[in-house]
Amino acid sequence: MSVSERRRQRHNLQRLHGECELNYVRLLRLMPGPPQLGQSIGVDFTHESNSGMHLRTDEVTRYTHLLSISAKSARPEWLPEIQIKVRIYHDAKMAEVVEWCSDRTIPWELAEKSSMQAPDEKWQWNMFLSDLLAHGLSHGMSKVKVSL
Repeated sequence: MSVSERRRQRHNLQRLHGECELNYVRLLRLMPGPPQLGQSIGVDFTHESNSGMHLRTDEVTRYTHLLSISAKSARPEWLPEIQIKVRIYHDAKMAEVVEWCSDRTIPWELAEKSSMQAPDEKWQWNMFLSDLLAHGLSHGMSKVKVSL
């Protein structure tokens, strides 16, 4: 398979939707029940000290929820904390990254026409979420705090 064929395959909308469906299932497995506004979940990774992720429900609507996910780890001080906003679509059973590190809103298309983003940036962000959630499920312990 040539490099151009692999790049086209990577941008396949059907594969992106499949990954978003898997992320939906992974998020539901991490949560104790339906997300509630203000609900906060901490997942500490068992194999590394001072590492894990934090999930907070920021918005609740009839068919969607907006979560803020931050990944914490033992990292150099100059490296910023990773913060992701994820929209959960309950009717479509999908979870999609909609914002990365508070300053990069993802366009609805796979890539912007300008050179501000890589052509596969949306794919990369959703794959990162996939890896983070899978790691949390296999190496994490959940702590649930609900603040109303």
